Amino acid sequence: MNNASYVSVFVLCYAVTIFGKGVLQTPPDLLKKENEFAEIKCSHSIQNYYVIQWYKQSQSIMNLQLMGFINVQQTTVEPEFDGKIKMDGDGRNNVTLTIDTLKLTDSALYFCAAYYTMLRITSV
Repeated sequence: MNNASYVSVFVLCYAVTIFGKGVLQTPPDLLKKENEFAEIKCSHSIQNYYVIQWYKQSQSIMNLQLMGFINVQQTTVEPEFDGKIKMDGDGRNNVTLTIDTLKLTDSALYFCAAYYTMLRITSV
């Protein structure tokens, strides 16, 4: 019998509808073993929303924790999650969150949000 510990990584599928368009998060839920990794994808088609933010809500910390965000120019990971997560994409439409080396403390609700920003491109 295998006594491997399982980490329940629950992904809250947070659907936001703005001007008839929404944010889609997949998969809706995950069940992983300790030391595995988890990938969660976020996509949207909302014009002028160039930032995707990732949040975590665990049982021990009921408030939402900003894990980081990604936009067309940079990826920012909060210090608490540095070395634990990676974000790939550009924020315009698709971003993948990877959570490395899962532990029991990673069991939580995770969700993404598309964020409006003014993108200013200047040329010299």
